[in-house]
Amino acid sequence: MPINFTQIIKDSFHFMQNEKRNIIVLCALYFFADIIMVLLQSAMLPNEIVVSLSNNQISSAISEEQGINLVTFFFLKQFIYIFISAWCLVSIHQINLRQFNTIWQSFSSTLKRILGAILLSFLIFIPILIGLTEAMIAIQQKVQPSILSLFAMVIGIGLYIRFCLAPVHYLLTNDSISHSAKITWRAAMGRVSVLFIFCLLIYVLIPFVENFLTAFSSNAIMALISGILVALINVFALVVTYRFYTLFISKA
Repeated sequence: MPINFTQIIKDSFHFMQNEKRNIIVLCALYFFADIIMVLLQSAMLPNEIVVSLSNNQISSAISEEQGINLVTFFFLKQFIYIFISAWCLVSIHQINLRQFNTIWQSFSSTLKRILGAILLSFLIFIPILIGLTEAMIAIQQKVQPSILSLFAMVIGIGLYIRFCLAPVHYLLTNDSISHSAKITWRAAMGRVSVLFIFCLLIYVLIPFVENFLTAFSSNAIMALISGILVALINVFALVVTYRFYTLFISKA
């Protein structure tokens, strides 16, 4: 039986309606993470860099210390959001199994598996990273990117699609990193098109909606409203991810 994305989205909405109290708690985690990142940004980065980043530009005149702070802030931001996403995903798993007691219980479970999940996520992203790095260097040198960099990105995207559920599997089970990769590789055989649609939904469509909402953060009230909506969308994306993962693995 093929996977019905419409049904997955409907079931995800029903799940959120039936678990309103727990969903509010998960949304609060994302919302407070956003507040923490705003505070860290104001503390670590000067205003001119923040403005240039909001305009998708990085000034070449930044000092070495500012550059270090920028890189540190970037990796810290990625880690915080990855951890929050993993924490919420584990919570959704426990809620679904009726094993959820407190948010701190899922925090403890996440803490035990987060490093392996991050490592696995990084490993499956390496081919794309290699291609992007070479392409960016070529663009900076004002030359055309090589066929090798394009080939690496194409192969990397294909591998990432096939292994995109491996970190989820590792996080929610007691399997090792290698076994999680094997399970998802076998499950993806003959069903890469389904994973491709899932990746479009989670990694393209939902971020597009979030960026659209963030663009309306012109004042404090709009920033508050958009922050709440973005947190809700993030949690919804995780519920969809969890329901898709359970169906995809069970049908393998």
